[in-house]
This record gives sequence, C-alpha cells and structure tokens, in this order.
Amino acid sequence: MGEARIAPSVRRFPLDGGLLLLDTSSRSLFAFNDAARHVWDLIAAGRSGDGLISEYAGWWGIPASRAQDDVSSILTQWRDLGLLDGGERAGTRPRAAAAGGIREPRRVSEWTCTIRGTAIRFAVEDGVAPTVRPLFAHLETPDAQPLTHLEIRTASGGEMLLVEDGIERIRTGDYGQLAGALQQTLLERIHRDVTWLALMHGAALARDGGGIGLAGPSGSGKSTLAAGLLQAGYDYMADDMIALSAPDGEIMPWPMPLSIKPGSLDVVTARYPGLARARRYRTKDLEARLLVPSEDAWNSGPVKLRTLVFPCFAAGAAAELRRISAFDAIERLLADRIWLGYPLTELRVAAFVSWLQHIPAYAISYGELDDGVRLIEGIRD
Repeated sequence: MGEARIAPSVRRFPLDGGLLLLDTSSRSLFAFNDAARHVWDLIAAGRSGDGLISEYAGWWGIPASRAQDDVSSILTQWRDLGLLDGGERAGTRPRAAAAGGIREPRRVSEWTCTIRGTAIRFAVEDGVAPTVRPLFAHLETPDAQPLTHLEIRTASGGEMLLVEDGIERIRTGDYGQLAGALQQTLLERIHRDVTWLALMHGAALARDGGGIGLAGPSGSGKSTLAAGLLQAGYDYMADDMIALSAPDGEIMPWPMPLSIKPGSLDVVTARYPGLARARRYRTKDLEARLLVPSEDAWNSGPVKLRTLVFPCFAAGAAAELRRISAFDAIERLLADRIWLGYPLTELRVAAFVSWLQHIPAYAISYGELDDGVRLIEGIRD
C-alpha cells in the first residue's frame, strides 16, 4: 500500500461527524464520511502500511481484508484528488485552450430592468433568453437609463460568457454556473457595500424577526414549501439563491419568482388560483409556472438566518423532522450549489464553518404540503 503523506496544501476544519478538507492549491473543498476521517487521523498520527490497516480494522470491528479494501479505496480517491503527496492535484490536469474569442451572436434579446433602484440593461442571446427573461419580466422598465450592461453570449468554442460592462465575469459550458454567476453579479450591483458569507441554492423566508433557509437540489420541494409558508404568514425573502452577508449570516433580499414545477402545480394552484394563468417558464426540460412576489419584497431589510432546513418531498411519505449535524449540513450543501467566495480561501471556509456550527439544521420529509408547513412551524430554536 505504501506510505501515505498529507499534501502540505491541505487544510482540515474541525467538524464532528466527518472530514472537511480544503486544498489551497486547487481551491477545492471536500467532505468525506466518518470512516475517511478515521483514516485521515491515522495518517496524521504517522500510521502507515500494516499498522494503519490493523488499527482501522480494530476500531471498526471488521476483518483485516475488508479494512485493506476500504483504506485502499479511500487512499486512491485522495491521491486522485491531490490530497496526498504524489497524487495528481484536482484542477491541474491539462485543459484544452479556448477556441477563439467571442463570436458575434446571430440574434439577441435586449431589455432593461430596475432592481432596488438600479437600472440594468440585459443583452442575451435568443438561445438563452427564454430561460432568463421570464424571471425578470415583472421588473422591466423600458424607459429607465441603465447604469450597468450585462451580456450573455456564446464563444466560438461553444462556452457561454457572462460579460459585465465589457468585462468577462465567467466562461462556462454549465448553465447552472452561468445562472449562479448572473445572480451573484446582480446581487453585487444592488447590495454594493455587502461582504458575502455564502450564496446557497435554496429559498428563504422570515417571521418574527428570524429567517429560515430551505436548501437542497432542484426537485426537493423548496419552492412549493416556500409557497405554503407564504400562505401561512411568512415573509418572502428569496428563491433559487439564499444570499448571506458576513459575519452574522443575514439573508439579503433576493425575491425572484417561485418556480412551481408540474408535479406541484395543482397543490400550489389550490392556494394561489392565479397561478393557473401565470407565465410559463422552461427549466430543466420542464414547463414550470412562475409565482411572482409582491414588489414590496424587494424593499425588505436583511434578516438573520436562524434555522436551516433541507426538505424532501415524496408523494405519500410520512411527515418526519430530524436534527442533523453541521457536518451533515455542509455535506448536503457541497453536493448541490454553494459559493464561499472566489478565490476560495481558508479564512472564508473557516468563517462559514464557524457560523454554521451555531445554526440549527434539520432534514424534513413529507408527502403533503400541509404536513411540510406544520413541521416547519413546529421548529423551536
């Protein structure tokens, strides 16, 4: 198996329940389970070879042959990621050069929106515009004089570009990354003096001076649950992205329209009859409807996020709420979309981890919207 040595560029963050590592060379953050944490601890203590296998097998009460297979698999993964000396660092593999610069788009849709008093001009290729413009249609102000110009176009190599006032912000083939970069750029424009703690994929609401974040991947029921909580008297703060300011994790308003997917349409329409006539929106090969918040939502002040919830909707599922650890929470966030700054630094990760360890986090599952709302309202922290 050979000797394993931790790469000098790797930093560990103290979290119970697993292993959280930052490779400062590749600017990548990794979360591993408790078995991997034990292997890391043994390596850090100088164990190697048969001694490492023996201690690992004794700790977990498993045969040495199985322990060798487990440890070998973990070490191989770490070497591939560049977390051990002698491995290939993540992000250092040769990349093909970009093929040329920006090509001239054939057709572009242009419009101006005013968001929190800031007029912004959009110029978006028609291939992308149908997935962007509907989100901002209710904010369009054709006669406003724009202070910022944003362009989304395609490079000759096929990658999508986001350009702000003539300066390239991102070049990517991933629409999710493009959408995140667009929202981040807009947030920086409308909240100019804010230092960001994190941007998370999710929805946010507030009541009685405290905020609740609903985080998780697309299809987990975040927007549907947010719609139910709005009807229950919560104030709307954000959808698709929860923007948290440093150092206290205040939710900054980003009340984009709630995207209601076909599987939830009947349930939400029963509570919001106007949704049946709402604008259609194409997302991830589905035709969703957009539930547009009131204009006042953009004028809300920041609210501290006090509870983080990871919802999971499944038809017919029993209602269940359980407390999860800070490590479980960050592992879930890393599996989806979270931004902790660019470049990603040890200081930024440490600040987020320190904040997260003081935030109660829960996982809930439910099969009826009323059950999901009831579970949220039953949280007392």
